[in-house]
Order: sequence, then C-alpha cells, then structure tokens
Amino acid sequence: MRLCRFLIALGGLFTVACTAPEESYVTDVKHFDPDHTALVKVKNHRAGARGELKLFLRADDRFQEDSLTIKIVTYTPDSLRTEELHRLILPRGGRINALKSVIEIPYRRGVELREQGHYYFALTPTRSVEGIEAVGLLFRQE
Repeated sequence: MRLCRFLIALGGLFTVACTAPEESYVTDVKHFDPDHTALVKVKNHRAGARGELKLFLRADDRFQEDSLTIKIVTYTPDSLRTEELHRLILPRGGRINALKSVIEIPYRRGVELREQGHYYFALTPTRSVEGIEAVGLLFRQE
C-alpha cells in the first residue's frame, strides 16, 4: 500500500515537472479607456526565455464587445521601446458570467525575451470599454 502511494505521488511529481511553466501578470483597472493606460510588469527570470504571450481580460456583465483594438507599448530591460496597435477578435459565447469572466486572446507566439529583468507592457484601448475589471498577460514558456 505504501509503495502504491509512493508511485502515485512520484507520477504526479513527474507530471507537474514536465509541464511548461506558465505565469500571469495582471493589473486592475477602474476605467479602461484611451485616457487610462494599464501598465503590466512581466518579470523574466532567465535570458533567452521563449514562449507564447496571451492577453487576457477579466470582465463583468457590462462587457458586451465582440472586438477591441489596443495600443501596446513594450519597454524592455535594455531600454528598447516598441509600439503597435493590436486588434482583438473576442470569442463569442453569450454574456459574461461569474464562471466565464476571463477572456484569453493569443498575442504573440514564439516570443523570445532576450534580456533578464522586467518587461513593461502599457495597454491602452483606442476607445472606451465598459465592464473591464483587469487586464494582463499570460506567458507560457516552451
């Protein structure tokens, strides 16, 4: 019996150890409009980390959008700055409820964070949006 428990625990440990690490970085927002920028700080623990970035929105029942354009300004640890407009096509599925209040949208695949340190992402919508409580980024390492 003891051996059986040990093997089950060991199998669970290997399952957890073999999955890719995933980290989320979020900031709460009171107003998600062009006058209020949400700054998301992403900590990169090792130089050369590769993976996928997803944007996510936490919304309440006032959120009724089917698409959203966000200006994303990225600041890297070595003082580089990039700026782009990114149009999000949001999945359809009816109204937002308590069980389905987080929307994940792919942003970049095959991203390489070359420098160790903090990356800052300034997220600003091009128009006012009702019902957004928080915005963030999800980084899943390969």
